[in-house]
Amino acid sequence: MFAYDVPGIPILLTVSSLLYLLNVAETIFNFMLEAGLLGSLIVGIIYGPEGANFLPEYLLQALLVFGYIGLALLIVEAGIDTNISLLYNNLALSALVAGTGIILPIVLLQGFAAGASLSSTSLGATLALLKPELRQTRTGVVLFSAALFDDVVGIILAAIIQAIIRPILVSVAFTLAAGLLVWILRPLARRMPYRLKLIVYQGRIQLFLLTMVISGFVAGASYAGTSELYGAYLAGVIVAQIFAEPPGVDQLAQLPHGAESPTLVLTNGVVIYTPHLAFAVFIKPILQYMLSPIFFASIGAALPIRSLGSVGGSSRVVWRGLVYALLMAIAKALTGIWLLVPPSFFTLPQSCTNLKKKNPNKREHRDHNPDTDSSEPTMSRMNSAVLLGLAMIARGEVALIVSQLARPILTETSQEPYAMVIWAILLDTVGGTLGVGLLLRQKIKRAG
Repeated sequence: MFAYDVPGIPILLTVSSLLYLLNVAETIFNFMLEAGLLGSLIVGIIYGPEGANFLPEYLLQALLVFGYIGLALLIVEAGIDTNISLLYNNLALSALVAGTGIILPIVLLQGFAAGASLSSTSLGATLALLKPELRQTRTGVVLFSAALFDDVVGIILAAIIQAIIRPILVSVAFTLAAGLLVWILRPLARRMPYRLKLIVYQGRIQLFLLTMVISGFVAGASYAGTSELYGAYLAGVIVAQIFAEPPGVDQLAQLPHGAESPTLVLTNGVVIYTPHLAFAVFIKPILQYMLSPIFFASIGAALPIRSLGSVGGSSRVVWRGLVYALLMAIAKALTGIWLLVPPSFFTLPQSCTNLKKKNPNKREHRDHNPDTDSSEPTMSRMNSAVLLGLAMIARGEVALIVSQLARPILTETSQEPYAMVIWAILLDTVGGTLGVGLLLRQKIKRAG
């Protein structure tokens, strides 16, 4: 039976300092490197069992749960922000980037299990580093879709011995189901009576619908046998597409947070909340300042830092880990080569363009960024390729999950293969994140 006991002062101070320092560290690393997640990662390492061991086991489990909720919400946000037309036009390029990022790590590593662990790309790091305006560019769309595909395939590869057909079929089925739902419900939402629209597009109603769809798709994807993160992404896409056309727009205004905030639509003096705006107002603050930092801190706490220096009395795991990390960085960085190919080579039939012409005002209320509906990147082709390659290097959450699932295979004869995989995950996550942050900072300085 659960009994309510007042927490002790040490626990209260520990948790309070953790939450405070997570935001302090993110602010510092954002200021220095445009990579705030590294601050949360370091704080997690310090507070975790391999560092100062400030957090008891039950708090680590709680952080893991809250952090994973944060990751799911980061991916939901990416789904809401997804430009379907741009994604469709670059689908072939995304598939090539993802395929290259999966195959090369497995080819370069001796073991299949180790390669599967390092074939993933950190979705959390990718989303945390990409500003909202970059997510609407060709580079951003290709990067996120390739990272998402890599992580789904990484989970499938981890379970390949048990069954490979089911996760693939379930992922395809969920994609088709999402498309079918949008195809059926979007016309119905468009034809709703005006008064009903004013009710449906209220903030709390949009938040309720968003929560229900996220919960259903995340749970359904997990129980069906595919990645719950993929379910979270589809949930964001579905809600954003179904409610893409709010009631008539009389006035446009901006939220006070600046260019990163979605457009606020006012109709007859009534505030209209699109899914994008509802997410930004009700979910984004707690995600930005609590759940997202906790997620990256939980990754840091899970890293076995102390055991990376020596295995079986030998320190060769250090230089081997460095070599493997370099190989894996090269394998992922090579995915950026595809962006050097002219965009017209990958362009699919423009059926989505026709749909867009039928609904010319579809997204005018959301964004006035000229790059939003353009397939042209905001940077040169070379810089876009470098950005894609660096961002794909960062591993993270799924890499750790897959490495844990594959640990019995990796440690059959020695602990060294597992330690080398962890070295590669850690160094590539830090190096890739740092590279993207510095590149974006250089871009901001040139623009300024």
